[in-house]
This record gives sequence, C-alpha cells and structure tokens, in this order.
Amino acid sequence: MDSFKQLIIFAVGVSLPITFVQIYLMVNKIWKRKHERAVAESQSIVGLSLMFLNCVLWTVYYIFVKDMPSLIETSFYLFQSFIFLLISTGLWVQGQRSMRLWTLIRRALRLERKEANYLIKRFFRPANAETILHILHQLAMIDNEMDPKELELLEAFAKEWNIDYSDEKLNKQRTKGAEDNFIKLRKSVVDYLNVDPPIEQVAQLKDMMTALIHADDKITPEEELIVDELMGLISNSLQKDEMKLFNVLIVPQKSDHDELIKELVPEAQEFRATGGTAFSIGTFYSNKYAEMICKQYREINLFTIVHSPNQAESPGKNLYSNKTAQ
Repeated sequence: MDSFKQLIIFAVGVSLPITFVQIYLMVNKIWKRKHERAVAESQSIVGLSLMFLNCVLWTVYYIFVKDMPSLIETSFYLFQSFIFLLISTGLWVQGQRSMRLWTLIRRALRLERKEANYLIKRFFRPANAETILHILHQLAMIDNEMDPKELELLEAFAKEWNIDYSDEKLNKQRTKGAEDNFIKLRKSVVDYLNVDPPIEQVAQLKDMMTALIHADDKITPEEELIVDELMGLISNSLQKDEMKLFNVLIVPQKSDHDELIKELVPEAQEFRATGGTAFSIGTFYSNKYAEMICKQYREINLFTIVHSPNQAESPGKNLYSNKTAQ
C-alpha cells in the first residue's frame, strides 16, 4: 500500500512540470499573435472569465486544505486563463491599443453575444443546407428577377441555418442563356437527390420550393416550366412509384449525325427504332421541359422529338406516331 502511495505521489510530481510545459507552449503560441484581430476574437471572454473565476475558487480551496501540488497546478491554469482573458479584450490589437480597457471589454462582449449560438446552430443545421439554399436561390432567379418577398424568404432560411447568403455572389454563377439556367437548376436537384438525403428533408425541400414559388403571388412561365420538372424529380424520389416520363429522342437524318450526337451528348443511349437508329438523350417528368430540351437540338438542325412511352413499351416503339418537329 505504501509503495502504491509513493507511486501516486511520484506521478503527481511528474505531472506538474508536464502541466507547466503544456501551459507555456499554449500561451507562447497565442502570445506571439496577440496583436492579430482574428486571434483576439477567437478567444471567448465569457468562457475565459468563468475559467479564471473557477481557478480562483479552487486555489482558495487548495490553500485551505493545504494541497500544495493541486495548488501549484491550478495556479498554472489561473495564469493561462488570465493571459488569454486579456488577449480576448483585443488590448494589443493594432488600432485598439489607445482604447480604454472597459471599452474593449464591452466590445468583446457584444461580439460574444452575437456568436454565442453559432456552434448550437451548426449542430442543428440540416445536412446539405448550403446546397438546398443554392437550389432555392436558382429557383427564385429562374425568371431573372428576385422579388423582395422571395429574397426575404431566402434570407430567413439562411439566418435560421446560420449561412452567409449573398444573392449578388450567387447571381455571378448564373449564365446568360435561360435554357442553361434551367438545366443547371435541374442538375443541382439531381445531384442533391443522388446523395440520398433523408426523406423528411426532401419533403421539406418540396414544401420550401412551393412556398418560394408562391411568395410573390404569381407564377411566371419560367417558374411553371421548371417547377413541374423539379416536382416530378422530387415526387419520384419520395414515392419511388412509376410516373409518366418523357423521353427526348434524336433521330439522325444524315450519316454524320451519329458522331455529332455522340460528341454533343456522350451519355446518349443508341437503339434501333422503327425506320432506323435513334438516340435517347434524357428522360424527364415534364412535357414542357422535355420540349425545351428538344428546342436546343432542333436549332442545330437535329431531328428531335418527345416520346412518352407506356410502361410496357421500349423507347423506340411507335416512335413516329408521336408529334415530331424539326
């Protein structure tokens, strides 16, 4: 028993120089950068005040019970908390050195109050929150106009999730062509759904999109075109049921069209259809959206149609019985 007691005393004796070195290295690292605003603001003045007060209480206790090792160790932490507390006020930050200490403390407390719930919000922020906000922004701007009510709604979502939101910054990522923005928005939703988000979150996204579309009490033709397609995508993800689909097919009319189609749409699926070869370049949930895709290829003189097969049909069956256009 005596040997065990001696071992504990030895371990405590060893821990004191280790604690001293630990505290020194931590203080040394911060002290060197005490003049940097980011370093000063990274220290919690309230948290350090509580730590300092706690160390003072334990120091008094160890003096009373005459526990010298614990008193020495607590004194190290008392010193660390005091130094960090001074740094947290911004006392050495350039441009603030002439300010009074009480002014610096009040300023640090205001910053602390603003950031107090940051970590909590990070824990409760839904996964893919930035992606969802980006999708909603693209939807709001699909008609190239951000209504104040739509902006207010987006800013409310961003504030709730503690996300830095700038409509000007996101607008710089937009392209000039309306069709390109339609395709980009659809791809954003597809990419989001491909990461298998929670069913509840997908359902909430659907509700949020509906709320955003009706925020300005009007539905523009652009919104109507894209929302049917997006709602089809999301409904399919939620229900996993068979839905009416619209295949966009290109039928080569010249010998060099095959290579051109493969170059334009590398993922196009080639198959034999009535009267020859055809390429399926995409399957969509909205006839209007599919027609928009068709229009892009018709403009470069490719024979393109929208085909809506029955569940039992292949994409090529009764191909030319559908409405076609050049």
